[in-house]
Amino acid sequence: MPDIRRLTDGLTRNPTGILLVFCIYYVAQFIVRLLVPHGLRIDEAQQVLLSQWFAAGYDAQPPLYNWLQQATFAVVGDYLVGLSALKSAILLAVVSSYYWLARLLVRQPQSAAIATLAFVFIPQTFWQAQRDLTHTTATMLMTNLLLIAAVVTLRLPTLRNYILLGAAAGLGMLTKYNFALVLPALAVACLSQPNGLKRLLNPRILAGMVIGGLIVLPHVLWFVDNLAVASSVTAARMAEDAGDSSRLQQIVLGLRELLQMSIVICAPAALVIGLAFGSTSLSAWRAKNAESRFLGSFLAALFVILTLMIIVFTFTTFRDRWLLPLLQVVPIFLVLKLEAQGTDAEAAFRRLLPGALVVLAVIPFAVLAAGHMGRPSHYQQPYSAFHDSFVAQEAHAPSLIVTPDWLSAGNIKKEWPEIAVITTQFPNLTLPYRWEHDRPVALMWRGEAQTAPKALQNWAKDNLGDAVVIPEAKRVTLPFEGNSGIAAPDFSYVLIYP
Repeated sequence: MPDIRRLTDGLTRNPTGILLVFCIYYVAQFIVRLLVPHGLRIDEAQQVLLSQWFAAGYDAQPPLYNWLQQATFAVVGDYLVGLSALKSAILLAVVSSYYWLARLLVRQPQSAAIATLAFVFIPQTFWQAQRDLTHTTATMLMTNLLLIAAVVTLRLPTLRNYILLGAAAGLGMLTKYNFALVLPALAVACLSQPNGLKRLLNPRILAGMVIGGLIVLPHVLWFVDNLAVASSVTAARMAEDAGDSSRLQQIVLGLRELLQMSIVICAPAALVIGLAFGSTSLSAWRAKNAESRFLGSFLAALFVILTLMIIVFTFTTFRDRWLLPLLQVVPIFLVLKLEAQGTDAEAAFRRLLPGALVVLAVIPFAVLAAGHMGRPSHYQQPYSAFHDSFVAQEAHAPSLIVTPDWLSAGNIKKEWPEIAVITTQFPNLTLPYRWEHDRPVALMWRGEAQTAPKALQNWAKDNLGDAVVIPEAKRVTLPFEGNSGIAAPDFSYVLIYP
């Protein structure tokens, strides 16, 4: 207890020390990922699979995170270590830049620390982003950096700051397409400031626009040539709940979904801030200052844009991971309101800190337990055991492995790093291979089917010739890793020789 009290007192006097706490926290998360079973989740598998190509675009997500992941793999030389290292580094950068943004806007450093803790305790941040999200985490980081650059440029309109603003905008557009909504909302936020219009009309902004345009240009050219690939998935997901309802019903459904998901994301942060400040937080909504107007205008503009999207395009589905980067500044906005009311942030931070430190200490153990216990998950899929079984049974290593889905493709690539692996889910991404008598082409899939799935049969005929003979599948049955009594879905494969 004395150690906790001493730590709490030290952090209260110097709230920037909370960043060291987060550094330790994300190192722990890095270690935890290496300790859970080594099966890859969906987003992880996609990163491993796509690391075989360096391209201006891949699918329905821009490529910045893919490029960062490829660079990380090249440095560390191990897929699992690379996945965990980049995820922890990006999330630490997200939290650090969030605290930096808060410090630029608030007067008391304790207020910035409270906002950062409230942001981290949003479930989509501390749980979902840690386990699943890739591109979204990059969007979160670039949103912070864009807002930091905007605040700095509003205060000091130098050429360097405009260039940094343009670079942040360009890199942000390479994270996720919903980042495009941040840019007009930011313009509205700037107009809420006394010198905002002057800053937007400053000729130096052209330099920033050129830099941003050059950064995003290669992907824009790819996007134009691959419009269906880049946009169809997102558009389908955002209208997937529409069904046969009328346009008016779809608009109402979309507005309700937007409101519900916004509450899901913002309520935990509001609860954390409420616990810190107590009953005084209930009356702060009337208080305001220039900084709260800036973020308030930003958030209001985003909701207007989203509402217009619902009305015009009848979007009916808003996923939390899609909205999180757009709403992540809500904790800073709430703290700014409290600060404008004159609330004592130091006392609030002192109240919040002990419980927050305990939660931060518990979360890595919860992630570790989730990876080992409960219903078998992606982590426990026995791809490593399948690799060992294949090597023991087959005399020849394949020259190419083809799968019908990217989840199995990424996991298989992790086990066969020296072999090219492709999937029929990405027909635009191919790799060279040598089809020789001692290097067959392997078709691999999960399930009990004795014949290859239709997508793999079609691939074989299109790429190996209409006369190709696909033999009967070989099947490997294995238990989930760490659950010897539960059989995982079968691994099936065929080897095709010339």
